[in-house]
Amino acid sequence: MPKKRSRGEVRNSKLQKVAADLFLRRGYEGVSIDKIVELAGGSKSTIYSKFGGKCGLFISSVAILCRESNEPLTKIDYTGLNLEESLKKLCFHILKLITAKRSVDLHRLAIGEALNCPEVGEVWYTHGPARTASFIRFVLESRRDELRKTTIPIERMAVILHDSLTGDILYRLLAGVSNHESDAELERLACATVNIILGCL
Repeated sequence: MPKKRSRGEVRNSKLQKVAADLFLRRGYEGVSIDKIVELAGGSKSTIYSKFGGKCGLFISSVAILCRESNEPLTKIDYTGLNLEESLKKLCFHILKLITAKRSVDLHRLAIGEALNCPEVGEVWYTHGPARTASFIRFVLESRRDELRKTTIPIERMAVILHDSLTGDILYRLLAGVSNHESDAELERLACATVNIILGCL
């Protein structure tokens, strides 16, 4: 039975959710503590005591947005699939997530505001790209017996596959020079990337 959250936990969670949505829409400079409190309730003193101020709340919000983005990857069922099939299924879902408008907006926000709030870059990378790559590593490790002999560490393989998969399509979306691809195109890209990487191992 889930543990019942205290009033303080509920209040802090609401503050983080409201702040996350505001930061995504308006950027760091476009959001004031007063506006967050106005929409979420609570008080300015709570934001300072629990999060250390606006920057701390921003960092916490980015971590939450990253976890929300990656949550669907924890629910993928690989039953009956071999290594290649598992990677293709996972990579398709990764592409779906990282090309979603909310994810692209988060990427722009975190990178763009890292100068204002330096710790946010590390938090975004840890809970975002590094966490996403960890799902690839899990699949590789769980099907290690299907890998050909290679001197490349599995952790490095996961990063190479992740970056090969997401690099070009994400760069184009961030630059605004590409529209969002269809599921069919994302699946084609996922399959092609996995085939290339596995073929090189």
